This record gives sequence, C-alpha cells and structure tokens, in this order.
Amino acid sequence: MDEAIYNHRFVNLIILIVLFALAIFFSTYKLAESPPVWYDEGWYIQTSANLAAGYGDGIQLAPGDVRHISILTVGYPLIYPLAAWFNIFGTGVISARSLMVVFILALLIAIYSLVRRIWWSGADRGTMFGIFVVALLVTFPPLYGNGKSVLGEVPGLLYMVIFLLCFSMVRSGIPRKYLWIILAGLFAGICIVTKPLFLVLIPAIAIGVLIEWRRGTMTVKESLIMAVAGVLPIAVWFLEQFQAFDSPRQILAYYANPYQIDNLTSVIAGNFVRLFSDPSTLYLLAVMAVWFVALIIRWKKREMIQSEEIIAFIFTLLISAAFLRTAGWFRYLFPVQIVSLIFFPASLSYIGRIFTRVKHSNHAVSIVIGLLVILGGYQVMFNSWVANAYSNDKTEFWQKYFVDTDPEETVFFYDAPEVAIFIPHRNYYQYLAPAGGDIGSENLRVLVGSLADKVILETDAYVGGQKTTFSMYEEQERAYKYSILKLRNE
Repeated sequence: MDEAIYNHRFVNLIILIVLFALAIFFSTYKLAESPPVWYDEGWYIQTSANLAAGYGDGIQLAPGDVRHISILTVGYPLIYPLAAWFNIFGTGVISARSLMVVFILALLIAIYSLVRRIWWSGADRGTMFGIFVVALLVTFPPLYGNGKSVLGEVPGLLYMVIFLLCFSMVRSGIPRKYLWIILAGLFAGICIVTKPLFLVLIPAIAIGVLIEWRRGTMTVKESLIMAVAGVLPIAVWFLEQFQAFDSPRQILAYYANPYQIDNLTSVIAGNFVRLFSDPSTLYLLAVMAVWFVALIIRWKKREMIQSEEIIAFIFTLLISAAFLRTAGWFRYLFPVQIVSLIFFPASLSYIGRIFTRVKHSNHAVSIVIGLLVILGGYQVMFNSWVANAYSNDKTEFWQKYFVDTDPEETVFFYDAPEVAIFIPHRNYYQYLAPAGGDIGSENLRVLVGSLADKVILETDAYVGGQKTTFSMYEEQERAYKYSILKLRNE
C-alpha cells in the first residue's frame, strides 16, 4: 500500500515537472516579440526604468523633465519590483518581461498550493485538482498574451491568491493565527493597489469575513486586525500615487470611467451581447456556469462552502459587471478567466458525481480536462493572439533603428510610449493622450517650432494631423502601424 502511494505521488511529481517545464517554455518563447510591446506596457516600463535610474517615479516628457503621473493604472506592487529588477539585470524589454515570467510561474505555484489546500483529503483529491488546474492554465493562451507583457493583471492575481491562502490558514485555526491574519490583510491590500480593477476585492473580502464571523471562526478583533493590515499598503499607495495638487474628484472620476464613455447604457448592452458572440467568452461563461451550478447544489444540500471560494466567486461576478461598462476589451475579463479555472475541475467533478451518481467519476473529468488541455495547447502554439505574434519582429526593428540614431537628434514621441522605451538616450520629448487624459500638451510647441528632428507616432494620428500639428514634417518611413517623420527641407 505504501509503495502504491509512493508510486502515485512520484507520477504526480513527474506530471507537475512536465507542466512547469511547458510553462517555462511557453513563457519564454519569443519573449521580446510575442505578444507585441504595446501602449500600457510602454508606460510601466518607462516609469520603472526612470525610478531605477534615479530620475523618480514618472515619465520623461522632455529632456530633464520626468513627471509623476497620478493616473498610471498600476501601482507600486508592480512598479517597484520592476525597478529593483532593472537595477539588478538592466533595463529593456527582455529584462522587464523576464520578471513577468517569474510572476507567471509564481502564480502557478500559488494556485496549485491553494487548490491543494482547499480540496485536501485523505484520497489526495487536492493534488489531482491542483494538477488539473495547472494543466488548464499552462495551456491557456491569455495567460501568456496578458502575462508576458508588463501589465498588472498577473501580479495582482498572484497577490490575491496568496491572500486566499493566508485567509484559509486563518479559517483553519492553525498555530500563529495572528501572523496569518496580518499576512492576509497585507496581501489583500497589496493586491487591491496593484491595479484599479482589483478594488472590487474589497466588498468580496468583507462578505467572506462576515461569513467567518457568523460561523464563529473569526472574531471582531481579528477582523479589525486584518482590516488595519490591509489599509497599510493602501495608505502607502495614496501617498505614493497621488500628489498634493491632484484633484481627488478628477482621479475618482477617471477610475470610475477611464474611457470617458458617455452613453453607458448602450455600452453595457453592447458588451453583454459580445459575451455571447466570441469563443473565448463562451468558454468563460461555460466554466463559470459549471462553477455556479456546483455552488448552488452545495448550498441547497447545506454543504460547507469555504469562504475563500465565496470571496473568489463574488470577485468574478463584480469584475464581470465592471467589464460591461468598459470599452469592451476582453483583457479586462482575464482575472475572471483565471479565477474561474481554479475552481472549474473540482466543480465539474462534483456535478459529475451528483448527476451520474457514479462514486468515481474522475475518469470522465480527466477526459474532459485532457481535451481542453489539448485544445488549449494547440491554440498556444498555433492559433491565438500570442501565437500569431511568434513571427513578429517589432522589438528587433526598434532596437536596430535606435542603435543607428544620432544622440544629437531630438526625437518627439507623439502618444507612442511603447516605442520610447527603445531609445538609448534622453534627448527626446513626449506627448501622451491616454483615454480621458492629455499629458505633455505644452510640448506640442516643439513641433510647431520645428525643434524636433524626428517625430514617431501611429500612422493614423499622422494622417489625421499632417496638415496642422505635423505640417513642418514629412513622412520618411513606415514601420508596422507607425510613421517616422523628419523635418521638411524648405
């Protein structure tokens, strides 16, 4: 019997090693090019690089002018680790994305640990479900499409999963309970300030704490201690993120409606319809439906539902609701996809046992998970956004282009922060126009006065403004969706 258990555990270990080897391969393959470096990533890399170089936590808008940007949509839990990483390994796309690979692998380890803890039993179901979840995530294209880019979603999810792990320790009543209470609060706060979309975790946690209080597993004092621990990183965020001259009203308005959408009713209706018109969202809805049905059955049967799962489910509902009032990019559903997959295998297994009345329904679940893993693996390799970029050479192009650029030439980046990260010197200006913002508009005088030797911007912006803003310049070259302008010879 002991030998059989040992062999079973050895097989599980081999499977996990293979899965993490695949995760490392998919995370690092074409790291600089797939997915292409894009707008938000340019903001975050620039901010972290400036911080690492000692210029402060901000964006360079002109030579000698590095300005803090309060509407930056990620907080210090990503910016500071990236700046520290740059100090050790140097700046650049490869360096920045290497840290994101670390975040991806850490997230997978944390999720596996959480799943094992929630569904641990003498039959080792937790290990089985943990392997299923890791297999689904390793072959899930959005994990690499969003995770390899320098964005806040994967770090925020990592902090959230660590919070759930610590919260499960509090609920279990193991020794050093107050240590786990403090850690749970700290990681919850860190998660919340990583990116504004994680703000919805606050009401989800409040409901989870209320449930534990009613169950008698958490006192008011313990709840207050966790709340205070959670407020600390949020207070640091307020002090670090916002300046004395910032308008709280404008900042809150930006976070509430970052894309300045006027007719929210029509946008919400349109996004709701879009949920049922794309294969990726249909997959998400199916996964969430399985989870929801399992929760309802367990609730009606008066089975214990752990607070970590309740918090996670409320979080996914709130993120989904928040998505409806955005511009409709499916990237905003990424946290919902990851969290739903964490609970999908166990929910599928539970429903299988209930409706088929088969005591050992794990074989059927294994087949379903296996088919999804094969499909996901095919998409990661051949048919997804991240796979379509494997042949891309955008990063290589800009790196070579700026190697040959004269440092004496003044460059103007017109709303193209993702290109500015490649310039090896600081003789440049920037103008940024994020949704609902207008940053560095005073630098437009540089264009009017022909003070910049080159201008780099998206071709659509050049076509729209060539007769006014860029009248002193002519197009020299096009690369991807960008135009490179030079001064007219007149």
